[in-house]
Amino acid sequence: MDTGFVGAGVPRPNHRLAGRTIEYELLARALEGAASGEPCAVVVRGEAGIGKTRLIREVCSGLGDGTHVLWGTCVHFGQATVPFAPLTGALKPWFARVDAANRRKVLTGVDDLGLIFPALGSARARETGRLLPLLDLVFNRIAETAPTVLVIDDLHWADHTSLDVLAYLISGFDDQRLAVMAACREEHRDEGHPLHGWLADMRRTPAFNEVQLDRLDLAATEVQIEGLLGRVVDVEFAAQVHERSGGNPYLTELLTRDMSDGERPDDLLELPAAIPTALGEALLSSWHCLSATARQTTRVLAAAGRPTEVDVLAGVLTKHGGVNPAQLSECLTEAQYQGVVLSDVDGRLWFRHPLLAEVLEDAMPPGDAARVHATYARVLEARSGTTRQCDAADLAVHYDRAGHADKSYQWSIAAANYAVNLHAPAEEAMNLERACSLWDEVSPDVRGPSWAHIDLLLRASDACDRAGRVEAAIGWLDHARGLVNPADEPLLASTLACALGDLERQRATPGKTRLSDSTQAVELTQQFPLSPQRARALAGLADAEKWDDRLPEAAMHADEAVRIARRSESGPALTYALNTRASVHLHRDQIESSLADAGEAHLLARSCGDSVQQAAAANWRVICLSELGLTTEATAVALQGFHDALRGGSPHWGYFLAALAAEGLLHSGRWQECQDLLREALAARRGPIPSAGLRMVAARLAVRSGNLAEAKQHLGRALELIPGDYPGLRMRMALAGAEVFTASGEPYKAFEWVKSRITGPNATPSPPRAEDLRAVKYRDQLVLPLAEAAAELAVAGRDAGDVDAASLARSGLDETLARWPRPPFTSPPDSEIQQMRRTLFAAAVARCGHDPKEAACWEQAIEKCEAAGAPWHTALSQYRCASALLTTGAASSAVGGLLRSAHRGAIGLGAQPLQHQIDTLARMARVTLREPAEPLNMDLPVPGLAHLTAREREIMTFLVAGRSNGEIAKELVISDKTVSVHVSSILRKTRTTTRVEAAALAERLTDRREG
Repeated sequence: MDTGFVGAGVPRPNHRLAGRTIEYELLARALEGAASGEPCAVVVRGEAGIGKTRLIREVCSGLGDGTHVLWGTCVHFGQATVPFAPLTGALKPWFARVDAANRRKVLTGVDDLGLIFPALGSARARETGRLLPLLDLVFNRIAETAPTVLVIDDLHWADHTSLDVLAYLISGFDDQRLAVMAACREEHRDEGHPLHGWLADMRRTPAFNEVQLDRLDLAATEVQIEGLLGRVVDVEFAAQVHERSGGNPYLTELLTRDMSDGERPDDLLELPAAIPTALGEALLSSWHCLSATARQTTRVLAAAGRPTEVDVLAGVLTKHGGVNPAQLSECLTEAQYQGVVLSDVDGRLWFRHPLLAEVLEDAMPPGDAARVHATYARVLEARSGTTRQCDAADLAVHYDRAGHADKSYQWSIAAANYAVNLHAPAEEAMNLERACSLWDEVSPDVRGPSWAHIDLLLRASDACDRAGRVEAAIGWLDHARGLVNPADEPLLASTLACALGDLERQRATPGKTRLSDSTQAVELTQQFPLSPQRARALAGLADAEKWDDRLPEAAMHADEAVRIARRSESGPALTYALNTRASVHLHRDQIESSLADAGEAHLLARSCGDSVQQAAAANWRVICLSELGLTTEATAVALQGFHDALRGGSPHWGYFLAALAAEGLLHSGRWQECQDLLREALAARRGPIPSAGLRMVAARLAVRSGNLAEAKQHLGRALELIPGDYPGLRMRMALAGAEVFTASGEPYKAFEWVKSRITGPNATPSPPRAEDLRAVKYRDQLVLPLAEAAAELAVAGRDAGDVDAASLARSGLDETLARWPRPPFTSPPDSEIQQMRRTLFAAAVARCGHDPKEAACWEQAIEKCEAAGAPWHTALSQYRCASALLTTGAASSAVGGLLRSAHRGAIGLGAQPLQHQIDTLARMARVTLREPAEPLNMDLPVPGLAHLTAREREIMTFLVAGRSNGEIAKELVISDKTVSVHVSSILRKTRTTTRVEAAALAERLTDRREG
């Protein structure tokens, strides 16, 4: 075992750990496990001053020199954040101190990180999606050189992109010697804070844990005070301190710091009357010990908003602050001595407790604050004659707080553009939203005409949409719509209404579409019959009608939209219209027409550079190809569409394509690829709908892989994101829930779960009409898991001797099927996938009813599953077939081949539960699962076996594998009698008396030769 973390398991006596022994041991054990290849992530939570960072520092200080501790801090200034800041801060010191050999080892092939580490050189890639795996690779490579702890301080201020990287890193834990620890405040997390969703996702990761730090009780506070003062204190004094501090260790430290000189006797220890009770005033108690010039220096430092270089602080103090630059060094030394200010590894200055910066900033008179911020802005802007792009967000905040709306607006736009270069839509949206809020204060010659305002609002809406904030996107778009008079600008008003409709349909709980809005958008374009806007409006109306099940009207309006778009010669309008018509065709089960429209839309969108419509076209193509049974082709299109969408900046459609691709990979048995894709997609920022789609595929993969707890977490998270009956994902929700509940031993819940998605909330069966072919095919996909759940329920009843339960399962299934307009899975086209589902359905029904022909049904299913390229279903059908045969009294030799083939398939997939079921059945049936080795090669003589013939050597391999004469005969296509003759000859030539003895001899002799 690697002992890099050993020694951290037993806490050393330390007043800094008063009341924290249990939490210390928890963290130390986590690090010890990580050193042994059990990676972990721990978030230490609690209020400000509770000792989160101190606890992590103490645990890390007990680690040996052979452990890398990478420490990064998140910094918040106004609403400005710098993408990847805590991660670059953690890596920079390591890059600086590591030897050249290890530096090359870690940085080989990660040149694109130059985008955030300029010292590494220029970067080629410009995608955040590319940076995530590269950062993951760097941290994992560092962990290969030695046990590694990545510490992220002040996680509550983390930027969105850093949260994405951490999610990616944590979700990829396997056997790395890596631990991630983070300190997170309970405060500063309002409703909608990104950390809420991040934590919700991480809590469903097995290696993730949280440690909650509460306030100290009186006994622990007494121990802390004794350590701070270096002597025993009276319990009454300790009670006074505890009452004032409320058990907050930091406030206790501040309240007792001036009493640590040891000169006053114990009975004179008392708290100063002027010590405030509020947190901010307590923080200031230490600051008040500074000289006037040091206090002014720290006031100005607080206004910086983040760790700041000494030269920048000096420049601000020179122009505003009343501090002579010659005094700066002395002031900083004093502030550091008093524990107010610290210097980081880059020499930047910041407060030991960031809360103090907030208190000082808030206490600064508005006029002074505005002047200081203005000075900071001027110093940053003039530094080295040019302004770094990464300063743009700081400049925007400084100018905003200085009341310089024009400058803040300009720098907000610049910061948004910088975020675009980093593909950080959340930061782009934040800066654009600031620009939007400043619009009314900005000079007309700076902000531009009114149409520029609408353009800005549209851009903010788009950025929010790409950041997964659909509600905010709708808000900004609604604002833009309110600025347009439909009578004066009917085409613009129509365009905005259509865009708003698109966003409304992205909501997780959209309800009925607002047809009135879509109709109004069309009416606004009546005077422009051949305009692109009219084509767009008609397509939007068709889309709304489609979701309202008005398919004839939708088809008519979609056709008209395409006709007008072609005549308008507008590529974007035609692309949108074709995509809409493709979706309408699909809902009418006109697969070939849908595929043709989607193909044309894809080519047009690519030529126009419209990544949104290109992704939409890929979506319809994937669904059409899947309907035709072309799973491999559909998966390839989905994967390509996913990557194209990320490169083009259309993550909403892109991550839904990732979910479709993951489904295809799951079906085709490419489970590792499926896992890798899900991990990448789930670590990124997504809207609720694609996120739920990904979660449901992840749940099914986890069930089949044997990670039931993980599967439940994925399903639970999906249900948090969207309602369980969300129309667009109802079928996928049914499939995921059925597999999870069945694996959990809850077949009745699985049955009811699927049935409710067929019957609706009123529990009244409402099967589709025969003429509604698309609905029939959709419901057919639900009837398969219903039959499978009914079969599980019936088998459970029979196993328990509950005949009534088994009968009810079959009657419940029959009741639903009796209302079906046609036999399931008989609608065209009769693809290999449909044939597979039809035979699986028939086999499940036979299993439910304990039909004597069940084994024959599974044999047909095996054939169709193999033809459809579905290894999971093939292996499961082989197992079910063997089980059914044994139930009817078949000999073990009749199921050996089935079980061995199923076993190979389960092992190849990593389907541990299925493998366990096969192992159990084989053991009960006395069937060996061992595969025969290659025939013995007599070119390399084996003493004792050289006199065997080629056929005898071949048969010997089957004897070693434990096969019976009948099984050998079946494998070699010879008679049982012929096998018996060869076995007798083998026994005679090897001078053994039994086949077991002969097999053991062959193994021993072969091992000796190879040894």
